[in-house]
Amino acid sequence: MSEYFSFKLVTPEKIYLEGQAELITVPGVEGDIGFLAQHTNFITSIRPGIIKVIRDDNTNVQFYVDGGFVKFSDNELLLVAEEVADEDDINTEFISKKIEAYNELMSNASDSEKNKIMSKIDSLKSLLN
Repeated sequence: MSEYFSFKLVTPEKIYLEGQAELITVPGVEGDIGFLAQHTNFITSIRPGIIKVIRDDNTNVQFYVDGGFVKFSDNELLLVAEEVADEDDINTEFISKKIEAYNELMSNASDSEKNKIMSKIDSLKSLLN
């Protein structure tokens, strides 16, 4: 049994990263999810947060994602993200600007949209702690 699995991180614009990984941690809507090789088939939405990847060469990389979904099947992980930012771009100013942008969207949003936006804001605020 292989100790690695294939993964692909994509946005609507491009394939952001792909390769082999030992472990990937994803910010699921109901909590963080860790994926190892041979994980059971799984699909869920992801919230704004940090994706952590331990690659097959034992290097670690992290990315910010602004939501999307994740699917694991046949020892392959597909992450579809609305937006991705490199680890070097993630700081207090970056997160604060994201929160500010979502707060601006609140004024014209319907009640159901406001709930989704507030959920994203709460996820972002947790990254500041």
